[in-house]
Amino acid sequence: MDVSETDLPGVGKRFELDIGGGETAVIVVHNTGRREVFVRPESGADAEEVLDLTDRQARIVGSILEGAYFQPVATDTSSVTLGDNVMLEWYTLGEDAPIVGKSIEEADVRRETGATIAAIERGGDVIQSPDPDWVFEADDQLIVVGTRQHHEQFAAEAT
Repeated sequence: MDVSETDLPGVGKRFELDIGGGETAVIVVHNTGRREVFVRPESGADAEEVLDLTDRQARIVGSILEGAYFQPVATDTSSVTLGDNVMLEWYTLGEDAPIVGKSIEEADVRRETGATIAAIERGGDVIQSPDPDWVFEADDQLIVVGTRQHHEQFAAEAT
């Protein structure tokens, strides 16, 4: 994403970036710390102010946007490292995943891969420590714990 930067003598700096659909975001950072955020709906149109923030407010909003408060899980796999080598990863099962249609007991994931299924999300419901008779379905989101090697084995054999 390209960001253009323009000095505004005596005021601060203006940043512009294309946000898709013909729209442009315009952010003015004042020397005082104040930030103004505008959206220009199309090239040549007047920009409309969306936010006018103090320096403190802008830093809080910025940290939220950066992910300091919350990291969404928007991909098929995401990971969090726990300690030196244990990882927590999310996997979404596709229709062709080898474990779809099998129970946890039948898939024997822990013995086969070394990974542990800590929870499963299906249709907005989260099942913590699922029972051995739980049957996997396509689109189940699994929260799996293990080392990097366990995850590599899990991804190769179960997803």
